[in-house]
Amino acid sequence: MIKQLENQIRDLKKELAEIKKNQATLRLQPCLGDSEIRQKEEKLDEMDRRTIAINETLRELTRRHQLLLSESAPKIPLKPPGSNKGS
Repeated sequence: MIKQLENQIRDLKKELAEIKKNQATLRLQPCLGDSEIRQKEEKLDEMDRRTIAINETLRELTRRHQLLLSESAPKIPLKPPGSNKGS
């Protein structure tokens, strides 16, 4: 389960990097008219929405991954403070 989450997180990070690269490329492209500007803005808005969705999913998967890691970690009983003073 942990490995699956790690793979999903990795894949989403790759997709996010690709989207950001495409956004940067699109921002640098010149527009000749209002229709091209609108098209460009629509594409950028779509990419922004996808970025937000990916970030939310990444946050949730990372939280779940951390929870699984903490559950699988060995439990070490803690000694109460001051228990070593009498020794």
